[in-house]
Amino acid sequence: MIKMIAIDIDGTLVNGEKVMTERVKGTIKEAMRRGIKIVLCTGRPPAGIKPYADELGFETGEDYIIAQNGAYIIRTDTKEVVYKKTLSLPEVQELYEFGKGFAAGTLLVTEFHYYSLEDEITEPMWEDAKLVNMEITILDPKEMTEEMNFMKILYIGEESDVDVIESAVPDRIRDNYYVVRSQKYLVEVMAKDTNKGIALTKLAERLGIPIEEVMALGDGENDYEMIQAAGLGVVMSNGTDNLKSIANEITLSNEEDGVAHAIEKWAFTE
Repeated sequence: MIKMIAIDIDGTLVNGEKVMTERVKGTIKEAMRRGIKIVLCTGRPPAGIKPYADELGFETGEDYIIAQNGAYIIRTDTKEVVYKKTLSLPEVQELYEFGKGFAAGTLLVTEFHYYSLEDEITEPMWEDAKLVNMEITILDPKEMTEEMNFMKILYIGEESDVDVIESAVPDRIRDNYYVVRSQKYLVEVMAKDTNKGIALTKLAERLGIPIEEVMALGDGENDYEMIQAAGLGVVMSNGTDNLKSIANEITLSNEEDGVAHAIEKWAFTE
C-alpha cells in the first residue's frame, strides 16, 4: 500500500511549459484526500517550488517539500526546517577554484539567493534564476562567508561548455561531494551524502512511513537515489536511460500526464 509519493518537478510534475495540468493536479489532490502524503522533491530552491505547492494546497496541512536535491526539507504550513545541509566555506572555495578558467560560469546557491562568482550574470544564469523565482546578483569571491549558508554550487552555461567541465571534474571532488548533471545546462555540486534518496528516507522515518510504502516519480539523474530508495520507483518515459535501468515501473511522459497515470495505476488500485 502506497502511503507517500515523492514527485520531482521539472520533466515530471510539469510539462514542457512548466505547467501542472488539471489532470495531474486533480489526481494528486485525490491522493491527498485519500490520505496519501505528497512530497515535492526537487533540485529547485523553495521559491521555485512554492507556486506548485500553493496550487496543491500545501499551506493548509502538514505537508513537506524536499528542496535543493535533498539538502533542505521544510514543513510548508509552519515553515519548520526539518533538515538542512550546507557546504562549508573551505568547500565552496575549493569548488570555486576548480571552476575558474572554464567557459561555464560558477553560480552559488543559498536558501534564498543566487550569486554569480563571475564578472557578469550570464544568460543561462538569468534564465535559471527566473525559472525558480530567485534573485541573482554578482558576488566577489573574497566576500563569501560561512554565514551565507551555501546549499550548492552550479557550473552553468551552454551544453557543450558544461560537457567540458563535467568531464574535467577530478576524482577528489567526486569522492568528497555529491556531483550530478541535473540539466543539460548545469552541473550541481553539493555536500557529500546529500541527495534526494537520503532526504526522502529521513522524511519517511520522521513520518513513520516504511520506505517500502513510498512511491517516487522522476526523470533525471538527480532522481537516481530517490528512485533507488523508494519501495516503488517510477520513471517517466521521457527519463534518462540510466534512470530507467533501475525503475520498478515506467509511466507515460510529462507531456502525457504521466504522474496522474502512475498514481492511478499503482497507488489507487491496491
